[in-house]
Amino acid sequence: MSLEKAFVFEKKINAPVELIYRAFTSSTALREWLCDIATTNPEEDGWIYLVWNRGYFASGYYTKLIPDRAISFKWIGKGEPGWTDVDVIVTPLDDEDHYSVRVSHSGIGEGDEWAKAREEIAKGWALGLKNLKSTLEVGKDLRFVERPLIGIYPDDLSDLTTTALEELNVPVEKGVKVKELVPGYGADLAGIQEGDVIVAVNDQPIDGVRALLGLMLEFVAGDEITVTAYREHTKKTFSIDTKPQKFEDIPETPEELAKELENFISKSLEALEGVLADVTDAEASFSPGPDEWSAKETLVHLIHSERELHTYINDVVAGQERFQDDWSGDQLFRIRATLTTYPTVDDLMAELRRSLKETVASVAFLDQSFTRRKSSYWRLGTELLNTLKHMQDHTRQIEDAIGEARSRIAAEA
Repeated sequence: MSLEKAFVFEKKINAPVELIYRAFTSSTALREWLCDIATTNPEEDGWIYLVWNRGYFASGYYTKLIPDRAISFKWIGKGEPGWTDVDVIVTPLDDEDHYSVRVSHSGIGEGDEWAKAREEIAKGWALGLKNLKSTLEVGKDLRFVERPLIGIYPDDLSDLTTTALEELNVPVEKGVKVKELVPGYGADLAGIQEGDVIVAVNDQPIDGVRALLGLMLEFVAGDEITVTAYREHTKKTFSIDTKPQKFEDIPETPEELAKELENFISKSLEALEGVLADVTDAEASFSPGPDEWSAKETLVHLIHSERELHTYINDVVAGQERFQDDWSGDQLFRIRATLTTYPTVDDLMAELRRSLKETVASVAFLDQSFTRRKSSYWRLGTELLNTLKHMQDHTRQIEDAIGEARSRIAAEA
């Protein structure tokens, strides 16, 4: 990096040149290595808008686009006093498919008003280009691979039902509930318990899962952090050693990925069918509380989730993703509409099986050329395999709802 007139960064990357160019012009590609949300119109004077979950965003417009050779755009970020310029030059090297990617960020001023911007821009491009190399060469997003974990499955406090909030009995309305612990990780070893509500990390307030994930990006695996949490009305502080996240290797071909997915789905369906064995319509329709789903409503949610997943797969392959904001969730009107179409447990299970079969088929029919976009293929494979825990979690929810129904019916008999 040079500080004479501009911040200059350079990285040698072994990848097809059209994918390097795409990494700076495609909204999907930008999300896979640089930011968390992006939208672009890759033509001269076309917009580029980037957002990071930690609260920073930058907007601008393209000023020069030479396919596979050069990209330039104007940029102004949150809190920055003025516009700056980003110039990207892609130069072929002697080795086949090896290119030099040079990023120059100029127009950054001096003085106190630019101090934070200079620090963030320098750090951002250094980490970003390191991640660009990883995503293009092997597919892995280092923001996830190297992200430090405390070892919890979180829930937004604001997403919980009134009954669930009353059971927690905490004096706060925002925070992150510890839904489940990962055995052997820092939270478990430090004494955090399921049901604790995290409200701060290193004294920085946490109002939800997105804030927690954004803050964790400021640390590296192995860092020791301080977590503040409520256990009912008691505020507790925990010192936690973080660990890196473990990722399984994604099968090399879509066909192999589809087979692995089908195997996991088969086991998950078997567990779900066991929970639903001999369930009556009344039991499956019973809601444990005013804001809680019945077994049928939870099955509808699983169906909707698969349908959303089909759209997500299509969008990633097309490079045109609509899923920018957080998922809107299942609204009651939509659940009722689906229950009108599939009124019985047998109807719902048949539709769920069809939806899961379509998910597997969507992966199996992916063209092998899609795997050249290693970052997209890795992200898609990781997302698909991680969705299976979602089904397992809701299977337990269905089991609890049926158990509560049977206890209530027995008590009234």
